[in-house]
Amino acid sequence: MFGGGAGAGGWSTGIGGQSMGPRHGRGSDGWDDEYLGKAYDSQVVKRILPYLKPYKKQAFLALSCMIISAVTSYLQPLLIGMTVKAGVEGNETRVWWLLGIMVGTAGITWISAYIQLLTTAWMGNRLLLQLRSEMYDHMQGLSLSFYDEMEVGRMISRLTSDVTVMQELLTSGSLTFLADFVGLAVVVTVLMFLDWQLALVTFAIVPPLVLVMLWWARHAKQAFVNVRIKISALYGTLAENVSGVRAVQSMSREGENARRFDALNQENRKANIWAGMLSAAIMPVIELAVAIATCAVLIVGGLRALNAEGTVDVASLFAVLVAFMLYVGRFFDPIRDLVLQYTMLQRAMAGGERIFEVLDTEARIQDKPNALELETVEGRVDFDDVHFHYTESVPILRGITLHVEPGETIAFVGPTGAGKTTITSLISRGYEVTAGSIKIDGHDIRDVKRRSLTRHMGVVLQNPYLFSGSVRDNIAYGRPEATADQVEAAAKAVGADEFISRLEHGYDTVLQQRGQNLSVGQRQLISFARAILASPRILVLDEATAYVDTQTEVVIQRALRELLKNRTSFVIAHRLSTIREANRIVVLDKGQIAEIGSHDELLAKGGIYANLYKMTYEQEQSQQGTAVVGEDEAVAARRRGELQPNMAPQPAAGG
Repeated sequence: MFGGGAGAGGWSTGIGGQSMGPRHGRGSDGWDDEYLGKAYDSQVVKRILPYLKPYKKQAFLALSCMIISAVTSYLQPLLIGMTVKAGVEGNETRVWWLLGIMVGTAGITWISAYIQLLTTAWMGNRLLLQLRSEMYDHMQGLSLSFYDEMEVGRMISRLTSDVTVMQELLTSGSLTFLADFVGLAVVVTVLMFLDWQLALVTFAIVPPLVLVMLWWARHAKQAFVNVRIKISALYGTLAENVSGVRAVQSMSREGENARRFDALNQENRKANIWAGMLSAAIMPVIELAVAIATCAVLIVGGLRALNAEGTVDVASLFAVLVAFMLYVGRFFDPIRDLVLQYTMLQRAMAGGERIFEVLDTEARIQDKPNALELETVEGRVDFDDVHFHYTESVPILRGITLHVEPGETIAFVGPTGAGKTTITSLISRGYEVTAGSIKIDGHDIRDVKRRSLTRHMGVVLQNPYLFSGSVRDNIAYGRPEATADQVEAAAKAVGADEFISRLEHGYDTVLQQRGQNLSVGQRQLISFARAILASPRILVLDEATAYVDTQTEVVIQRALRELLKNRTSFVIAHRLSTIREANRIVVLDKGQIAEIGSHDELLAKGGIYANLYKMTYEQEQSQQGTAVVGEDEAVAARRRGELQPNMAPQPAAGG
C-alpha cells in the first residue's frame, strides 16, 4: 500500500524536545495512537524513499516486473475480443496465433509477478531489519526523561506493528497501489482505442460513484478511528488487570473488573460491527456500478446495431462488445482494490509518521564533539551549587554543594520528594543539571563521554530487574566476558551462592519473567552480585536493602563492607545498619542540604535526622524486637573482630 499520514505544515515540540508533525487530539505525552491520518503525505514519503536507495536495482526490477505484469494482464480481454472476431470471420490460423499470444502473455504475467514478489520479499526483509534495528538502537540511546513521559507499550507498538506496516508500504504495498493505476491507465487507453463512444458510456458511472465513495470515506474514517480507540481502551484495561492480577485477587475485584471489561468489550464489538457494515456496504455499490455500466454498454451497442441497417461489421461489433464486457469488470477491479486498501493506506502513513517521530527524537543528553574519554576514575565527586527541575515551575534540587573524597561513603536521607534519588541519577548523568555542575575527578560530567562515565559506575536499585536468561547471565550482565569462577566468587561474596546452589540447575537455572521464580530477597542478592562483579569505582545503592530480611542483610553488610572499600559510594537507605556506617550522612529537605555529619553527630544535634531516627528507626526496632538487637550485636561484634566469617548468619532461602 501507498498512503499518507498527517499533512505538512507547521511543527510543534514533542517528547524530548524533538520536532514532530502537527497532529490533532494528541495525548498528554504528545503522542496519539488513535490518529489515522490521510491517504497520502508527501512529508512521510520523502522520508521513506531514502530507505530504498541501497536497493535501487532491486526496486527498479520490481517496478519493471510490476508494469509488465499489469500491462500483460490487462491486455488479455483485448486478445480475447480479437480471438472472437477471428473466430466469427472463420480465420482459424489467426485464432491459433492469438491463442498462442494469450498463453505467452499469461506466462509473461506469471513470471514477472513471481520475480516482483520474490524481489519485494527480499527487499522487505532487509528493510524490516534496517528499520527495526535503527529504531531499537535509537530508543536505547534516548534520555531517561523520554521514558518518563512515554509508555513502554506504545514504544513496542512502534517497534513492531508500525515498522511492519512501513515494510509493506515500502515493498509490495506501494507496488500494488501503482499496479492498480497502471491497470486503470491500460483499461482506459484500450477502451478509448476500441470505441470512444462506448468508453464514454462506461465512464459515465464514475462521477456518481466517486461522490458515493467520498461520502463513504468520510464516515468510514470516523468508524475506523473509533475502532482503534475502543480496542486501545480494551487492551489497556486488559494489560493493567493482567499485570496487577495479585492486587485484583487480593481485593476480590474479579467480578467488578469482569463487568468493566465486558462493557468495554461490548463497545468494541459495536464499533467493529458498524465499521464492518460500512466496509460491506461499499462493495455492493461497486458491483452495482459494474452492472449499470455493463447494461449501458449492451444497450448502446445493441441500438447501434439495430439502427445501422447492415452498415455495421457484425464481427467487429461483437468482438468490441465482448472486449467491453470483460474490460468493464476489469475497470472497476482497481477501484474496488483501492477502496479496500484505503484504511490500510492511512494506517501505513500514520505508522510511518509515528516511526519518524521517534527517530527524530533527540536525546536531551548528548556528548559534546570533543568530550573526554574517562579511562580511569579515582572517585572524587564534587557538587557545586547544583540546581535541578523536571518541570520549570517545580524545583527539585536547590543549591546542592557537596565534596566527596575517593572511597568515601555518603548516605542520603530525608522525606519523600526531598531529591535523594534525583541526586544519584544526576551523578550518572541520567538527567542534566539545570544549573551548577557535578565533577568527577575534577572533570565536569557534561564534558565527559557518558558511556565512559557509566562504565565506572554501578547502580543497585530498590526493585532489582532481572533479565531473561540464566542466573549466571544475570550476574554477568554488566561484564559478559567474566569467567564462571568470577561469577561464582561474586555470588559467594554476597551470600547468594548457597541458594543458587540449591536451584535445580544451579547457576544455569533459567529465570522466569523478571526472575519471578525467585523471592524478592534472592533477586536482590543477584543484583548485588552483579554490581560486585562489575567492580565499579563509584557505587550507587538506591534502597538496595529495602526488601532483604534482617538475617540476610547481616551477610550483605559484610559483603558491602568489602565492596565499598576504596570506592566512592552513595547510599539511599532507611535501614539503620546501612546508614550509620556511612562516613557522612546528608539530610535533604525540600531539595536542599539541611544537615550533614556522621550518625552520632546528627543524633547529638537533635535536628531533622534525630527526629527521623526517632520516628522511623526506634519504631522499627520496637517492631523487630530481638531481631534488631541481634543484628546490631552482630555488627558490633564484627567491628570488634569477635565474629568470625564462618559464624556469620546465613541468608534465608526465601529472601
